[in-house]
This record gives sequence, structure tokens and C-alpha cells, in this order.
Amino acid sequence: MINVMKLLIVDDEKLTRSGLISSIDWDSLGIEEVFEAASGSEGLQKAREEKPDIILTDMRMPRMDGATMAGKLREILPDSAIIFMSGYSDKEYLKAAIHLKAVSYVEKPLDPAEVTEAIRLAGAELMEKGLVKRGLSEELAEHENRLAELLSKAPSSDTFDDIVLPETMRADDSFTSVILQFAGGSVSSIPDLYRISKDSLPDVFSRRKLSEVHLIKENGCLCYFIYGDKATRNAIAGLCEDIKRTYVSQGLKYLVIGDTFHGINHAYNSYSSAVVLLQETFFCEAGTILSNSEDTLQSPPMIKDFSTDFQAALESGSKEQTDQVLADIRSQFNPPCRMLASQAKDIYYQLFLALQKAMRHSQMAEIILKGSQSIWDMIENADSLDVLHGELTRCTEEYFEGLSTRETGSNMVFAIKEFIRQNYRNESLSIKSISDHVNRSAPYVCTFFKSETGLTLNQYITGYRIERAQEMLSDPRYKITDVAARVGYTDVNYFGKIFKKVTGVSPSEFRSSFSASRDDSLS
Repeated sequence: MINVMKLLIVDDEKLTRSGLISSIDWDSLGIEEVFEAASGSEGLQKAREEKPDIILTDMRMPRMDGATMAGKLREILPDSAIIFMSGYSDKEYLKAAIHLKAVSYVEKPLDPAEVTEAIRLAGAELMEKGLVKRGLSEELAEHENRLAELLSKAPSSDTFDDIVLPETMRADDSFTSVILQFAGGSVSSIPDLYRISKDSLPDVFSRRKLSEVHLIKENGCLCYFIYGDKATRNAIAGLCEDIKRTYVSQGLKYLVIGDTFHGINHAYNSYSSAVVLLQETFFCEAGTILSNSEDTLQSPPMIKDFSTDFQAALESGSKEQTDQVLADIRSQFNPPCRMLASQAKDIYYQLFLALQKAMRHSQMAEIILKGSQSIWDMIENADSLDVLHGELTRCTEEYFEGLSTRETGSNMVFAIKEFIRQNYRNESLSIKSISDHVNRSAPYVCTFFKSETGLTLNQYITGYRIERAQEMLSDPRYKITDVAARVGYTDVNYFGKIFKKVTGVSPSEFRSSFSASRDDSLS
């Protein structure tokens, strides 16, 4: 039998894996490569990378068992053959094997002859279904994938000397890189992406007398290298409109077109220009096709820090003035703005801090984000400027709703917050000291403050301290121990636990993220 298949062994016992590898004649079974994994999660990752035809997996493994892994495998490799191994031949495991359409079920201790027969049966079924080695076309597709990978890297002088180019490709062709970014970057859609590339797009290219090689990068982006003797901008633009329509059902979010370069050794320059342009999609609406037109090559306008104007407008109580500032903030990021997403996130972080200060000065509860995440987490996870700006606008609307509905009898709340502002550095700040300050009983103060603000006193004190800590952590002159002490925590470890509970990250992680963002904005 010709070697045509790949096999993955998944078992948490190394002796079992090594024993199988050394005791079975893989060549006689048509197995081209054998991979191994020590856990269900590792097996899942290895399957995504290597796409084995047959998976030989233990049923019982820690954290992720064989049945769970197999269920996930069915989503990404629906045609693979699964063989379960287990020392426990109870009915539940057999039921799982049947439900997941396993080819076979072999019991431990393993008999190499039984395993060999199970693999032979799996290989025969795959061959019968035409799922293995469908001929020269697949070998060609694999070769073109390797070629596309080479085109995406800076070449050396001899990179393409020993490479057999496709019949349609000449070394002196024009090359244009096109990158497709999908929502979420999920690898689960990769089989569908390859199927569309193979079945739906060849006619689209041939109509324009253009050809392509492509690959899917680890981040889930699909990268095309489009080539031909005459790849004009108009032809590429029209082609990309067709590509967009083809992939829209797969969750295509953005499509970027790199610059066109002449000669195979310069194809990487097109890919590099597309990668740089991909960063611009953070500022674009979903569905945008982006290219380096003459407009985008012009010098971008200066980006203004609106945080002071924004806070002043908020504290003036004028919604009209604040809405105008928000509009000015958003408009300055309209493409082409030629800045990194991390720079924009840093600017919006300052805007959220300004809103938070205005809410505090107006005796309101702190900003409440969707999903109860911290401001920092929300900003870090935002995949577009529209998400950031939309959340800032929503929180601003809540601020003005609070201004219009708050009761006039909140002088006590103001007095409490002002006392906390003046004494948050003091570790002895307590509900008793606060209630003494306003001449009320502690239970009354706690109930009243909660009814007025929606927060308990302890929640407000902790939130205020952590907010001040975030401001100080953004200044590298302060050590973390100093920051902890300055916000009322003498135990730095306890401070770290509270900080992470509130923000989702440790003080050092917060500082590193803030520093990286700041470095990007200065570069």
C-alpha cells in the first residue's frame, strides 16, 4: 500500500504511545506520518495543525477525555476515522464510541495485532469513501500552500531556485497580496474556507486572466497571492469585490489589498504592505475593502487628546456640548488615520477615566460596563473603534440620565464621598469613621448610601482606591509596594488580590499592558 495517510495517537501514558509507535508496521498500513499527544487538549491542537486521517485515542484522560476531544474533532475534521482505546469496557464508554461513529474500540492492555486490524479497517473505509489521497490535485494544492508560505516571508537570494512554480506562474509576474480577516478568527471555519477556495473561486480568477496561491495563517486570516502578467488596480479591485461576496457567509469582516510588486522575489513586499494596512481595519466599518489609494497615502491629521475637553463638557452639564465633543473625537479617527489600535485604545482609556471622574464629582455610581468587566478589559478586548466609541457613548448617556434623575437630597452622599476622597490613603478608613463623620449610625449610613448609589460603602471605597492605584501604576516612578501603601494597603499581597479581583489583571500585568500601549503610541 502506498503511504498516503496521517495518524495521531492521543494517550496520557507515554509508554503506551511509544509502545504503539515501535510495535506496528506503519508502512504496511499506508501511514505516512505518526503524531502523538499526551492529553485531549493537546490532541485537539495537534489535529488542527496536522489534520490526521486517523485518530487513535485513549478514552479516559485527565481534564479532557477522549469522548470530549472526539466530539470537538468532529467539528473540524468531520471525515476523520476515530479508534478508541480503553481499559474500561463499560456500557457508557461503548455508547459514546457508537454515538461519535468510531471505526473501532480496542481494549487495554493493547494487542498490537488488534490495533493493526482496527487501523487497517479505518484506512479501508477512508479509501472507499475517497477521503484519502484524491490524486494529483491535492498534492498540487499542498505544494501551492508551501509556495504561498514562502511568498509571505522575506526571501534569500536562492529561496526560489529549487522551487517548481505552477504552470501559470512566471518569476517575473506581478504579485498582489490580499488578506481576508474573519470575525473572531475562529479556526473551526478553516475547512469551509479551503473548500470555497477550491470549489467556488477558480472561475472568478480565470475570468480576469489571473491566478492565485493561498494559505491560512495561524490567526485565522486567509492570505491570497494573486499573480499574472498584467495585474492592474482595477482588475484586482473588481476581483476582490467578487471574493468578498463569496466569503461573506463565512463571517468575512475585512479585506485588505497590498501594493502590487513585479517579480516573485518582491512578492513579500506586497504581503508586508497588506499586513501594515490590516492594522487600519480597527478604524473601519465591518465589510470594508481597504487598499493604499492616493487618499490613504496622504499625511494623516494630528490626533488630539480630547480628555480635558470631554471632562469639562461633562461637568458643565451640557449634553449638546458633550455630544459635539464625542462627534469630534470619533471623526478624527476616520481612515486614513495611520495609527496603531493600541494608540487609539490608550486615548479612549483616558476618556473613560475622564468620564469616571465626572461621575464621581457628580456623586454618581462608577461606570458600569456590559458583562461587568473592567474598563481596561473592555478596551483591551475591543476589536474595533466602533465598539470603543459605542461603549463610551452609552456610558455618557447614562451619565446624563443620572444628572436628570438624581435627587436633590444627596448632600450626605457627597459628604461621604468627599470624606473617602480625603482619607482613602489611610488604612484605618472604615464604615465607623465615615458614619462618625456624618453623625449617623453605621447601619443607616450603609443602607442610605446603597440606596442612593447602588453600591455598598466597601465596594465604593475599594473601587476608589483601585482607581487611584491605576492612575499611579501608569507612572513608572512608583513601585507597586508604594502604590499599595498610597491607596491604603500595607499588605502588598492583599492589595494584589483585590486589584486583580476588581480589574481582572494583577498590578504588574496592568503596568506592563499600559507601558506597552504607551510605547506603541510613542513609536
